[in-house]
Amino acid sequence: MIDQTSQFFAILTNVGAAKQANADALGVPWKLTDMGVGDANGTDPVPSAAQTSLINEWRRRPLNQLFIDPVNPAVIVAEQVIPADEGGFWIREIGLYDADGDLVAVANCPPSFKPIMSQGSGRTQVVRMNFIVSSTGNITLKIDPSVVLATREYVERRILEEIYKLDNKQSVRAATTANIALTGLQTVDGISLLAGDRVLVKNQAAPKDNGIYIVGVAAWQRAPDADSSAEVTSAMILSVEQGATLADTRWQLVTDGAIVLGTTSLAFQNITQGFATINSPAFLGSPTAPTAPLSNNSQLLANTAFVQRALGNHSGIGGLDVSTVLTADAFGKCFIINSANPVNITLPKASTGFNGGTITLVNVSTGTATIILQGTDYVAGIAANQLVLKTLDTITLSTGAGITWYAENGSIPDALSSAFNGGVRSILDVFGLGADAAKIPLIVDFSADIKPGLYRAFTLEHPNAAIGGPPDAGTQGGTSMTVLVSGGYISAGYKTFLAILNNTANGPTRVYIGHKTAAGTQPYWSELGQTTHLPYRAKVFYKSAGVYQWTVPANVSKVYVEVRGGGGSGAFGGDGSSTTGPGGGGGGGISNRLCTVVPGSIITVTVGAGGAFVSTEGEAGLPGGTSSFGSFCSATGGRGGVMNGGALGGVGSGGDFNASLGMGFPPVRSSGGNTNWGGPGGGGESAFAALDTSILTQPGMGGGGRLKTRSQPGVDGQVLITY
Repeated sequence: MIDQTSQFFAILTNVGAAKQANADALGVPWKLTDMGVGDANGTDPVPSAAQTSLINEWRRRPLNQLFIDPVNPAVIVAEQVIPADEGGFWIREIGLYDADGDLVAVANCPPSFKPIMSQGSGRTQVVRMNFIVSSTGNITLKIDPSVVLATREYVERRILEEIYKLDNKQSVRAATTANIALTGLQTVDGISLLAGDRVLVKNQAAPKDNGIYIVGVAAWQRAPDADSSAEVTSAMILSVEQGATLADTRWQLVTDGAIVLGTTSLAFQNITQGFATINSPAFLGSPTAPTAPLSNNSQLLANTAFVQRALGNHSGIGGLDVSTVLTADAFGKCFIINSANPVNITLPKASTGFNGGTITLVNVSTGTATIILQGTDYVAGIAANQLVLKTLDTITLSTGAGITWYAENGSIPDALSSAFNGGVRSILDVFGLGADAAKIPLIVDFSADIKPGLYRAFTLEHPNAAIGGPPDAGTQGGTSMTVLVSGGYISAGYKTFLAILNNTANGPTRVYIGHKTAAGTQPYWSELGQTTHLPYRAKVFYKSAGVYQWTVPANVSKVYVEVRGGGGSGAFGGDGSSTTGPGGGGGGGISNRLCTVVPGSIITVTVGAGGAFVSTEGEAGLPGGTSSFGSFCSATGGRGGVMNGGALGGVGSGGDFNASLGMGFPPVRSSGGNTNWGGPGGGGESAFAALDTSILTQPGMGGGGRLKTRSQPGVDGQVLITY
């Protein structure tokens, strides 16, 4: 008897369990097809796995639904609809049959009478069986729609499923304009969202997360009409209702191909304005078009990038500071080479470019850039060894996409062109500007009517000596000279000549100036100078005591030398005697001389030391040392100061000018007349003082005589070489 303790359930029969196990093991499909109902002969049946049939089955028909429970994937739901014109029996037991006709599942249910219309009452009866299986993977969930009835719920659900697959979706309240967190109530495009609002999410950092969502207080969920891959397909379209910037816009999903929701990146495009008409379209916003190849002359659209290239602008600028192999994407670009070291720039094969493609190279640094060609490629009219870019050299190369490059522009083709070499170059050669030495015009006779410009000529004693040239052979056998000619602006016959006579590395270069007042006459010449003459180029200064070796530089044959001896130190007077006083030391000697020297020779240079200070009362100062420049000239040091007297200065010898910096001074009485002040040293830097231990700075100065602590030392001498 049925009461509150009764249990109702469904189980697989032994046959059903065996068939499922076989399907799982072999991976073969298992098809469930029919459902039977019975009245169990009025009993309260209890399902048994051993059953092979119902107790009293009164109806068996095909299933109208067979699906996996969306809540529990281990549960199979089988459904049958009994129409209103069938019945007149009780339903207490339910059986499920497979395609072989075997009872594979059995269930009991609360007794339910199924009336028919002839009884005065009728209804459509839905019978469902839910049963648990170990796996649903091999169970065929397919129903023949031509032999079954459908419930309203089933029909509505199926309608929604099909509607959700349509590309046109229900509108959304707002659409995102930036990446957002897909959780909680928030403001999107100026709209404060409420729970349940639909939102188009299209700007996520991870595009796979884009799509249509339902706003929630917690995490947002995808909208039911766009929460599966079957419902989100390419060309999906929807409208946006509100928003500060996107109100009343329409958007289309432009991701092509199969879409796996949550994995495939989704991209949406604004199609509010639709697409341009074919005839006379009027574009709005910022429409784009593919960039046609440079020099293309077809009916393709020309976008701004193409126009800029056509106007001569490069598609880009690249920097090169090391050896580089360029690839096909270099066409249309300009490369700035900036390397202080030599580099090799290898061009792409000409065949990888397009007809009319160009590459420009500019060298802005000091390192040379050598252009390397690949394979059998060559540059028309230019040898491979001429493809070298020096500082500020340029070249623009174009190709017909074969094996030939063409040098369109740049300093390299300009320098090699016949227009330059036959025109400008020939004019420059006339005046000897930038030409090879052999191309510089030669003066044979200075009495000729010579035009202003740069020339060359040969000196006396040379086999091709010019007539009327400077009165100088330059060297034995003669030499060449460079001649600059000017004048003739007012009087055609008046000319001025500046001739520079070339010589060997160690020989002097001589400069002559000449002029003539009439054509047919020879110029008058005067020597301006030689590289061995003044003014001098450099100085060498030795001013610390010691012995040095100086090597005469190349091309130097005259030096001017100033030698100073070391200064003597002053005497020391102790605590300040009232009857005697310390005298100053003498200054060093001086010897100046213009010396003739041999380039590359070594000359010994000696700098005499200044006399050291003394600190014993009544002690005389010490003399300074002798300074010398080889055997050319020398200067002795000043004498040391004495008590109650001065000291002699040093003397120079061997020079064109020999003298002394001066003698040391004797002491003087103090202003009070009760003590003596020390005398200053020779040379003028020291002063009268009782106590002064300052260090003198001028070479060869004599030290002053002093009291109290010690005397003043003399200063080291010096040797100053000017050449």
